[in-house]
Amino acid sequence: MDHDMTQKEKHMNALNNFAERMKKDPNIVAMLVYGSMAYGTVGRKSDIAGTLITRDGSVSKKSFLADEDGIFICFGLREVTKFKKDLQELRSGYDHALLGSSNIVFSKDKSLVELHEATRRIGSDDAPKAFAAKIGGLYNWMWKAEKHITLIKDPLYAQRFLQLSAAIVAEMELIRHKENPNREAIRRARELNPQLMHEIYTIPSTKVMTEEEIWHTINVLDDYLMKHMDWWSEHILKFLDDGEAKIGSWGAMTYLEDKGVIMRAILPTRLFKNSKLTIDEVAYIYVKENKNA
Repeated sequence: MDHDMTQKEKHMNALNNFAERMKKDPNIVAMLVYGSMAYGTVGRKSDIAGTLITRDGSVSKKSFLADEDGIFICFGLREVTKFKKDLQELRSGYDHALLGSSNIVFSKDKSLVELHEATRRIGSDDAPKAFAAKIGGLYNWMWKAEKHITLIKDPLYAQRFLQLSAAIVAEMELIRHKENPNREAIRRARELNPQLMHEIYTIPSTKVMTEEEIWHTINVLDDYLMKHMDWWSEHILKFLDDGEAKIGSWGAMTYLEDKGVIMRAILPTRLFKNSKLTIDEVAYIYVKENKNA
């Protein structure tokens, strides 16, 4: 009988057996799975990854690796109150993407199901913030590609950074369409924006590029950020709208500085409460005349 089962059926059987035992324990509130089981793309070596949501104060360890019918069960444990708080606060990043692509196997708490469903969506206000949060990583790879062309004179290694850039832009495309980024982001982004992904993903992944082609791809990436800049930068400019110098993150603000939209400033910052030691911390200021210039 076992030989007649597909790999997906074997994994589902192991998951269901495990879930039935977990559901009976009063300490367990809910069970989530992500990764291959959530996507339905399991292979022979795939594990079953997920999280058990537990009653507050009941957890004795943070994670475990178990065996169920010869299949690895790799789970974390999260207390329900903290987990709900995290769900409410998530806006972008790895945890948001992970939970956004997860599935609830069972839940004894209806409010948790509602919160989880909300996490799977990216709202109109969240999308530009999540998009901007990706810019630091993208801009870093763009700069390294440029450095390996101009300074190190290694175009093949520069091409590697373009390949890394494509993965980030794919996630940004999903965010722009209010979809949660996930490990299938490149495939989905090729559906949403085939021309862009052809230039920044297909070409760098399938041929050795010339210096001219690498520069072209860097410019395509820059044009992409510029094209959507009014949308993703609006919340940043509102944050700086009072004309005061404020401390911000490196990525999106550095890009806006390089484009002349905002200016860098310095704020003396004391590192310790009981010491006079200070550093000049990087801050930013928005001079509205810059935008109208």
